[in-house]
Amino acid sequence: MTDATGQALAGLRVLDIGGTVATGYCGKLFAAHGADVIDVESLRGASTRALAPFSPRASPPDNSALHAYLSTGKRSVALDVAHPRGRRVLVDLARGADVVLDASVGPPAAFADLFDAAPRVVLSRITWFGQTGPYRDYAGTDGVCHALIGMVRGIGPAAGPPVLPSGYQAQIVGGLTAYIGTLGHVIGAELSNRDAACALDTSIFEANTCFTDVGAVAAFNTGVVAPRMGVNRFPPTFPLGIYPCRDGWIGVTALTPSQWAAFCALLDLGDLAGVPAYQTTLGRLADAEKLEPIIKQRVADRSAAEIFHRGQALRVPLAPVPTMEQLFAVDQYVARGAFGAIDHPTQGRFMAPVTPFRLYRTPAPAAAPAPLLGRHTRQCLADAGYDPRRIDELRRANVVVEG
Repeated sequence: MTDATGQALAGLRVLDIGGTVATGYCGKLFAAHGADVIDVESLRGASTRALAPFSPRASPPDNSALHAYLSTGKRSVALDVAHPRGRRVLVDLARGADVVLDASVGPPAAFADLFDAAPRVVLSRITWFGQTGPYRDYAGTDGVCHALIGMVRGIGPAAGPPVLPSGYQAQIVGGLTAYIGTLGHVIGAELSNRDAACALDTSIFEANTCFTDVGAVAAFNTGVVAPRMGVNRFPPTFPLGIYPCRDGWIGVTALTPSQWAAFCALLDLGDLAGVPAYQTTLGRLADAEKLEPIIKQRVADRSAAEIFHRGQALRVPLAPVPTMEQLFAVDQYVARGAFGAIDHPTQGRFMAPVTPFRLYRTPAPAAAPAPLLGRHTRQCLADAGYDPRRIDELRRANVVVEG
């Protein structure tokens, strides 16, 4: 699939008609390695354009930094697909496409015209609960998915409700999962193992069960449901958590007796190292109310760098935990190129995570700029065979919008 650019997915064409975080992230992974990804947005823009965080330097619908992150290297077409003429334009845009990303629930027959236009297309639909099953028609959110898989049950103060994580992690995981399956079907067509269109179903909820499936099996087999024990308390391990230092934060996980002994040596707590009850994580957890204030006090007196480097020498499992201000200066992130610049015509430049995997023979280039809404409408329609007069007619009829 490579071409003269040396990009792994060059030559593939992907249409995202879903406009969600999940389809956007799936498309982002295709675009990052050379695929031509077209965001087919409504005339007001994809739903991700209304999601925070927002740039103070730009105005709607082009001020969402999240949308800019998801749309780097893509092309944007603003199209009213509910309009009969708009649907015909969509079919023409899809002609010969390799992938169509969608976020709707319903029978694949609704896409018969797209299948006719792209005989080997992968219709990859990423929805909250999939196309079948008892939850199919339920509304979903990232928090709902995290709650249903049991991820948040044990997080937060012992009293009161658990703490829900913010952000869109569940949808990102759903998009990544769909990308893996979708790319497999694309490769199958390239290898002539598939010569017909196909529909792929990804449930964001099911994709996220990978984080808690072991715990669910254990709870089913034992009948034991661990209680929520409070902040920085995660049974059956103690100490396990993040502690404030003199100038930052440090994350600690001490499991084995030798790790506990080394951790005590690090904090000058030698009198606790050999306590028989503390040679197991459960024994330490049972005495956490006594141990944690001592650990907090000793950690608070030291710098994060001192604890980290001394702890490494003692083979204690720990790591510095950067604040948001410190994140981009972490040495290993800098060395690995974990963050890259996102350029936007009105938002300017900001840093964001790169793709979660590396290709060394065909590396991903620096991210291309994120497009304004409808920035490539005329270009994409021209590529589909529309002459300028016809494009102007569609624009006057409010079927398409140019950015």
